[in-house]
Amino acid sequence: MGKEALIVENRRRNREIFNDFDPIRGEGVPGERKRVVIEDFPVKEQLMPTACLRNKLMKKVVKYGSIKRFIEEGIYEKYTEVLKFEICALLIRIRCKEDPAYAFVLCYKIYNKTTGQLMPFRLNYPQRLVLDKLEKMRLERKPIRLIILKARQWGGSTLSQLYIKWMQDFRHDGWNAAILAHVKDASKRIKAMYNTALSNQPGWSLGAGVQELQFAPYEGSQNDFIVKTTRGETVRTSVTSVASFENYDSLRSADLKCAHYSEVAYWKDTPGKNSEEVMSSLDGGIPYIPDTIEILESSGRSASGFFHDMYQEAKDEGIPSSYDYIFIPFYFIENDRLEVEDEEEFAIWLLENKDKSTPPEGWRKPGKFFWMLWMRGATFEAINWYRHRRNGFKSDTFLDTEAPYDDIVAFRSSGNLVFNMYSVESLRLNSKQRDPICICNVLSKYEKGERSIQSAYFGEGDDEGLLKVWAFPDILNVSDRYVVSVDIGGRSQKSDYSVMTVIDRLGMMPGMGGKAKVVARWRGHIRHDLLAWKAAQLAHLYKDALLIFESNTSDTEKGRVGTEGEHFGTMIEEVADYYFNLYIRESQVDEVTKKVTNKYGFHTNTLTKEQVIDNYIAYVDDQLYEEPDKMCFDEMTIYERREDGKMGNVPGPYNHDDIVMSTGIGLYVSQFKMRLPSFIKKRKKKEKENIVYKDYSS
Repeated sequence: MGKEALIVENRRRNREIFNDFDPIRGEGVPGERKRVVIEDFPVKEQLMPTACLRNKLMKKVVKYGSIKRFIEEGIYEKYTEVLKFEICALLIRIRCKEDPAYAFVLCYKIYNKTTGQLMPFRLNYPQRLVLDKLEKMRLERKPIRLIILKARQWGGSTLSQLYIKWMQDFRHDGWNAAILAHVKDASKRIKAMYNTALSNQPGWSLGAGVQELQFAPYEGSQNDFIVKTTRGETVRTSVTSVASFENYDSLRSADLKCAHYSEVAYWKDTPGKNSEEVMSSLDGGIPYIPDTIEILESSGRSASGFFHDMYQEAKDEGIPSSYDYIFIPFYFIENDRLEVEDEEEFAIWLLENKDKSTPPEGWRKPGKFFWMLWMRGATFEAINWYRHRRNGFKSDTFLDTEAPYDDIVAFRSSGNLVFNMYSVESLRLNSKQRDPICICNVLSKYEKGERSIQSAYFGEGDDEGLLKVWAFPDILNVSDRYVVSVDIGGRSQKSDYSVMTVIDRLGMMPGMGGKAKVVARWRGHIRHDLLAWKAAQLAHLYKDALLIFESNTSDTEKGRVGTEGEHFGTMIEEVADYYFNLYIRESQVDEVTKKVTNKYGFHTNTLTKEQVIDNYIAYVDDQLYEEPDKMCFDEMTIYERREDGKMGNVPGPYNHDDIVMSTGIGLYVSQFKMRLPSFIKKRKKKEKENIVYKDYSS
């Protein structure tokens, strides 16, 4: 990509952020739309939601092509400007009911955070992305449930609140809502925003003619409000309750249909009150039906806590969640940008520094980092803003929270990460991170025994785990080609996952000029006895691959009565009777009985774990293998060295390192304990034999 291509792409990105949106005409707004023309409507030509055209009045006016012709020929009335205005107002309200972006800009006003001026609520780019998510759920007739992880200062709270207000104003009267901020001052700002929106909202939009509207206390409450005219007449019966986490007990929890939970990561738990309990007390009263709304939004804080866990549950495809999620990076935010003086000069600067691990002169982040921002979708202007902003801080910690570029660093509180994030990003790009070609499972006609291995096949079913496949085994006869590395987890849903990673070593064959690559990965919770046999089945499917069990669990716990390790160690020995290509790290011969005792599996201890991770770091830094799985990259970015010197994932109930360990062990054994792959002329049936995998690296 040359400088000219960068400049063209940068201009396209800026157009998408600033120009490709017109809520009045209906351009760049979500939902199915149809172009309609009404000659004497304030906006003659519109892209209108198709749902509007199911309304009888709208359908007839569109059919006649003008309001005047509709009056005179459709309802046979005498045309007057007053009657035209009334029909116009009805048509606008019909569209407002189906088109929130249109209603926002036409009916609601807010104070601009930069200029301080009162302006129509015209959605910015991040708000449009969130609205896309909300409207997709609404139009599919699903309950609207969304978690928003965000950079600051783009109006996420404002959109959440006004979307609920739009639902109350135009779709459902009596649609009670609760808004829970993190502190009292925030709840006061929410009240002020509502007052501003209502005091500037035209009365005709709610059928109140020319009367002015206000946010009035409900039954004398200081926390509950309804919409009234300034004369005191009730316009809507929907009650909106506003409070903070500190005094949530004051909220009306009866008959709620909507809730907005603001800055959830900053809710402060106390011995008598925690975030989950508070949210549950409101959530429990909201029915799970279409048009009900629950939105959790916050910037990140740390890689643990209630908000982090809720976001990870929504994000993790393996965990059932009623919520969708969205992350808003800093580079989509209009305020987080600084104009560049010379596009060509900036493009050249990016290209010259894109491979450098050292900061360019005058800046605190490496050139690779700025190129990474570009590859993720940042504009020149956003990158320029970030490099100036970063110069104002000693470390990344503050900006990672306030202006995150991905949803990993948004939660990251540790500065002692093991993997270089620029190398991880390069590996992600070079490996072309992608969806698997198939999601299935390893099945067999039999649970255990030799027949379970021989009858194994790929298929659907078995909900104890999922196998992602990027490449199935082919027909080439190559020795020492595949490795299946197994990291043993627990059986319960809250325990670590068991992970089986399949590595194809074909590219390592002399003359091939390729790399090792991950071609399949199984991840799930399963009984340990079934895990052992399923691993053998998977290894058999991949040309009788070398099967490596990570054995610290089985070896360390073996001999302790009732532990999973004792059971699993026995299961490995059972599998060894029927699967010949198990990794044996050591064989001992009894001098008297001459009996051979094998020690199966890769034993992970302090020393070998360092060796595995050091090798893995080298593989990532030097781009020595291909990794297609996003979940692996996610684990790399939260893998840290702790204060006590031990390594593992950043603490958090939904943080894991099982994929990292499974892959790391597989790559280590592949690098140091195996011969290079080679073609074989004829595949002979192999007899069971003891192969001790010594060091072939020299």
